[in-house]
Amino acid sequence: MDTRLPSRRGLLGMAALAGATALTGCSTHGSDGSNGRGKASPAPSTTDLARLDDGPPADPAASARSRADAWRYTHLADTWDGSYKALAVTSRDDVWALGARGGLKDGKGPEALFLDHWVGDRWRSHPLPDGLTPKGALCELAASGPDDVWLANRPAQGIPSAHHWDGQQWRTLPAPPATTGQISGGGAVYGSWLAAVGPRLWLCVGGKTLHWDGEHWREPELPFEATAITAAPSEDPHGTPRVWVVGTADTDCGSGECYPQPASARWAHDGWQRLDTPTYRFPDPVPPEASASLATVVHDAERDRLWSLGRNDFNHGEVEEEPESETIVLTGDGDSWTKRRLPRMNRAVATATTVPDGTGSVLLDSRNRLTEDGKVRRLDSPGRLPEPPGPPSASPEKHDFGQPMECAVLCLVPGTRTVLAAGAVRFFPPGTNEQPLRPMLARYDADGDA
Repeated sequence: MDTRLPSRRGLLGMAALAGATALTGCSTHGSDGSNGRGKASPAPSTTDLARLDDGPPADPAASARSRADAWRYTHLADTWDGSYKALAVTSRDDVWALGARGGLKDGKGPEALFLDHWVGDRWRSHPLPDGLTPKGALCELAASGPDDVWLANRPAQGIPSAHHWDGQQWRTLPAPPATTGQISGGGAVYGSWLAAVGPRLWLCVGGKTLHWDGEHWREPELPFEATAITAAPSEDPHGTPRVWVVGTADTDCGSGECYPQPASARWAHDGWQRLDTPTYRFPDPVPPEASASLATVVHDAERDRLWSLGRNDFNHGEVEEEPESETIVLTGDGDSWTKRRLPRMNRAVATATTVPDGTGSVLLDSRNRLTEDGKVRRLDSPGRLPEPPGPPSASPEKHDFGQPMECAVLCLVPGTRTVLAAGAVRFFPPGTNEQPLRPMLARYDADGDA
């Protein structure tokens, strides 16, 4: 594994990428155009804008120190109707970006998917497997190198598909067989739903898990509803991959209401072995429809530990005195969990973008970094970009809605302290109701301070 920081030309687009779907949920700007701290983001200098094509500065560490805890754009695609959907990063010279484009301005949904591969000095358009569904579907990537890439496609209804790139061609796996319950792609998406190690694959779909053992599909029994999954290679090169799944289990369903609780399991002996998972409960009187669950799980390869996030919440508006909802944060060694406390936060985190940052800390989402000593730091937005081309406005808007950076996924570059974000920049040109989306990659360089 190459443990160097990205080179001057690394991780940045020399050629324009195609577009992708509109992705929301982790905007790093406020609605007033601020950067989330109530102050306007500084405009990037001409030099900074040039670096969007030329690469990062020669000294990435110095750049990180000059704007600590701030994102900066590293690539913008040459399209105004798209966004990245998925990202897989195995090294500074091997980045896979999946997206969709078209049909976003009129709300009809994406018209086409595309895949691009960063090979260390340029982007290359990469072929896609046949039969992918762009409209209403979710996609996920996983990779261990340029000759080992997994792509899963999850339609809103029906059976998911899985595809493997071996360096020469795509192989589409057989469709998963009929299962004990309906496998549907619908429902909320919180964290990763694909995990792969070598020839083995796990999918978390419709509250169930599917396992491809290299030859056949199985639906291993799981005593709770799954929401997210992650994997890591075995410490023994010939050992079984380490895989963990999290979700929620119904409990306390006697004479009163159920109070679902967090649940987790690890892969052992070709099946799921349930783990003891901390519980959460509001003090009596418990508010209506209370529920505690885990929404994502990620593996920190640098510290060989897990992070899992979720929410202890309830149906608001039914009682006069309401307790405060709680973001759940757990960390563990793969066998047991420990609760972590968060400072008071004024909003829930976007668990679809939780990722370790290479320093022992974790990005709860694209806006908030939890340090090892329990502090939460807010991450600044990238600088403003030039507005999309178009005729000058005859009636300028009174309000500046900024340029939200809408993130789909965050990935740590292995062996570094650099996190990449994939998604889109949303523009609000004055004098028009259109909101162009420009696909983007951004980077955050962690400073390593606890």
